[in-house]
Amino acid sequence: MPRAFVRRALLSALWIREMEILEIIQRRQSCRTYNGLRLDKATIAALEEEIKALPRLFEDVAVPDIRVVAHEDADGRLGTYGFITGARQFLVMASGKSQAEQVQAGFMFEALILKATEMNLSTCWLGGTFRRGPFAEAFGHMGQGREISIVSPIGHPTPRRRFAERLMRRVVKADRRKPFARLFQGAPQDSPVGMALEAVRLAPSSSNSQPWRCVVSGREGCGEEVVRFSCAGSGRFSAIDMGIAYCHFLLASRRKGLDWEIAPSSSGMPALEFRCI
Repeated sequence: MPRAFVRRALLSALWIREMEILEIIQRRQSCRTYNGLRLDKATIAALEEEIKALPRLFEDVAVPDIRVVAHEDADGRLGTYGFITGARQFLVMASGKSQAEQVQAGFMFEALILKATEMNLSTCWLGGTFRRGPFAEAFGHMGQGREISIVSPIGHPTPRRRFAERLMRRVVKADRRKPFARLFQGAPQDSPVGMALEAVRLAPSSSNSQPWRCVVSGREGCGEEVVRFSCAGSGRFSAIDMGIAYCHFLLASRRKGLDWEIAPSSSGMPALEFRCI
């Protein structure tokens, strides 16, 4: 089990200052149609600084390499099969293949997505609907044992979504989430832990699969609560999805005044347990 870098992750949650984290989570939506304009140099520089300051989930697990990649195609079709149009820059992430590295990657990339949302920039997680070759070439050297795992366009949307985008959202049920009681057990939805779990419920996931499940035990407010996560999926992106969930859980927990220690789960990575401290 990697050592948990809990303290740094929680304190770094303060890097989102201008807006409540729960509001940012609610505002974030996948955008596939952009206005074709480049981000200015100051915005690019700000994003690159945020990448350097991203919180980590684990202290001794390799962090992903995330870069802002630009291209010349005004249609924004850099290997996205037409799913994305008008994007002139992308966030591109190269990561290792182990479960722990994938969880770490999901955690850190979602932290960046939320920061971009606070900056009034639109994004869209892409795991399978892009050609890795062109993105790898644009990315450059990424180190042995790494591959391009996730990309996201980043920019400003058009005033109206394309029909193809509206259709895609309906196909993946992007605006639907499983009910709270189906995902989580043992915590009232209006309790501090329940509100942190509601932030998890709103998290993005591959094909909106929402693989996270958890059981909460122990007495609320007595420092004895344990949140045991499990992963209901076994897909290619399940570990990354769980990292996204942990990002939402820890950031929302910080907002609710909750601190946690991370312990290994009996079911193994990517599942984790969080013990109240």
